[in-house]
Amino acid sequence: MLTPRNRFFALFVTAVLTTCTTITRAQDSDVEALVDDFVHYALIANVDLAEANAIALLRSEMSDAAFYELVNETKQRQDRFDRAIGWALYVDRLQPLAAELELKVETGRISLIRDAARLAEAIDFLSGTTRQRLLAEDRLIVAGEYAVPPLLRTMFENPDARTTRMVSKMLTKIGGDAVLPLSVALPHLSGEAQVVVCRVLGDIGYAHAAPALLTLVNAEGANPAAAQAAAKALGAIGIEANTSISTMQTVVAGQFFDRQVSVMPAAIAGVNNFWVWEDMYGLETRAVQEAVFDDVMAMYFASNALSNDPQNEPAMSIFVASNLRRDRELGSNDDLVYGNLAYSPEFYATVFGPEVASEVLRIALARRDTPLAHDAIAALARTAGSVAAVTGNDQPLVNAMFYPDRRVQYEAAMTIASTLPQMNFEGSYRVVPLLASAVRSGNAMYAIVIGEDEEVRRRIATSLESMGWSIMGEGMDAQRAVAAAGIVPGIDLAVVAARSADHGQNVASDLAMMTETTATPVLVLADGVDVQILRNACASQDMVAAGNIAITDSALAAVLEDLLAKAAGGRLEAAEAELFAARALAVLRDIALADTVLEVDDATGALVDALATSDPMTQLLVAETLSMVNSPLAQQTLVNAALADGQIDDRMLLLDEASASVRRWGNLTEEWQVAEIINLVESTSGDLADAAARLNGAINHPGTSVMIFMP
Repeated sequence: MLTPRNRFFALFVTAVLTTCTTITRAQDSDVEALVDDFVHYALIANVDLAEANAIALLRSEMSDAAFYELVNETKQRQDRFDRAIGWALYVDRLQPLAAELELKVETGRISLIRDAARLAEAIDFLSGTTRQRLLAEDRLIVAGEYAVPPLLRTMFENPDARTTRMVSKMLTKIGGDAVLPLSVALPHLSGEAQVVVCRVLGDIGYAHAAPALLTLVNAEGANPAAAQAAAKALGAIGIEANTSISTMQTVVAGQFFDRQVSVMPAAIAGVNNFWVWEDMYGLETRAVQEAVFDDVMAMYFASNALSNDPQNEPAMSIFVASNLRRDRELGSNDDLVYGNLAYSPEFYATVFGPEVASEVLRIALARRDTPLAHDAIAALARTAGSVAAVTGNDQPLVNAMFYPDRRVQYEAAMTIASTLPQMNFEGSYRVVPLLASAVRSGNAMYAIVIGEDEEVRRRIATSLESMGWSIMGEGMDAQRAVAAAGIVPGIDLAVVAARSADHGQNVASDLAMMTETTATPVLVLADGVDVQILRNACASQDMVAAGNIAITDSALAAVLEDLLAKAAGGRLEAAEAELFAARALAVLRDIALADTVLEVDDATGALVDALATSDPMTQLLVAETLSMVNSPLAQQTLVNAALADGQIDDRMLLLDEASASVRRWGNLTEEWQVAEIINLVESTSGDLADAAARLNGAINHPGTSVMIFMP
């Protein structure tokens, strides 16, 4: 019974609640106005007022989740907000504020997607009014795979026909994001639930559900109705029920390895879900970094394929390739799925033999994955003999010598040459010239510049040259720039000054299609909003990056370092170039000593150049190799180097290598050189004179008088 006192209290509480609600609505209305004003002033480029409204938005007390819902309340507001943020990110004063607003929206989205209570409420709404159903469907579709476990639990707890129909309809609407958790759950469900899930997977229609469905079809003791439903679902997605499970698992592994959109669920805050089944809790997740999720899933399906067929070499190759790429992209981070493997990625790359490593290399070349190609060649260098190196399906190691990345070319040539092949093979003519290039080119980096404005091209070229790049060609389009570059060991970088985002993407596509630049990193420079468009377009590409045309030299250097590290394993540094040269020289010496189809004579020019420019330790190896070349140029170069001023010990070694050349190939020196040798013998004494005498004796020049040297 309401007494006057109680009635007064109730009225007071009601008044307070009404006042609070009014204040909250007013606050929400204020934030909505601030959002609209920020967007308006950003889109008309009024920096001062856009900045003021952005600061006010960030100071508001609205939660991230509410802010996300406000921004996405209508499609028009969402599109305009995105455009405003995209512009603000390229205005110095607004960039940090825009980044905070963008983070606030993303944080709100994540909190809503992961909110278990909100998902449970949405599932309850599915049986409510039309408005509630529409609201629930929107929430659950946005939640994607996160909505699958509570939907399945709802079906378990209320196994009536109405609930089952409601849940299956919702799972189908979620679509591709539901496939992985449903596939993991399928073998653990009751027969009736399996029938429902099979039907849903068939209606969704994605092929990466096939391995789970095939497993159910072939499972001993499977529920007949469930097996039949699985077969029907396979038919709906175009897969025969008698398809090999191992083969299908390999296909899906390849889809993940290739990052096909159809199999990749959307990441949340840079994290994807690896689904597992726990008997006590049902579906559970392991957080996997977005950068390696494709590789983790490829390894998972390839591993399952091998468990069904241990002789499945394509599955072995995908497992090895994914494992190598995963390890590289993880860096120092952890992987909760495959982080505790008993063996290293290099172990798996070598233990299966050169056939699998060759297949990994073929995969890398086909996908223009330069770092993976390095890893595969390193494995082949440890396992492949001469026959395995130059034969097999498509000869991937031979093809690697034509890949437009110098590191890959050099590594492939040295791997082949180190086996000292004795049988002719297609591409053999390329091996020794590549070794010669490794000796000669050093750490020179070659670039081309593309753009319609000659002055802009020149400015970019000047900046690159100040960073140590050699500009080999310029042009208005890709074809002209590449043609202007001529014959070089490889084009290491292409910089494009684009007039628009579309123009930049078209030039990058042209470069990717040309033989000389298929693996060349491309930096596209543009202006204004086109920069963000290009960055969005190349966000998932390793070979292409975007930047502002007005970029400073220091910022350009940083962008290039990141691009080269991602696309080609980084810039070829001086120390690395020296190591390549030393290794190439050692291999050339082995070729000269061995009975092989490779001819060291093809490297004469490079060896001659190296003799004059290399350090004393390397010079000895060059001289030793030149002495094994049947060429007047090689022998005369050795004599010239020995006659030149220098350290006595170095000159003695050069004289002895010149003697070795003469003994092998006869006297190929010029007459004036013979005269200089005699003069050296006459004018010196001790060890240097002894070495000169050995060379003179090897020449056995008939005009040398005995009396010249008598006391």
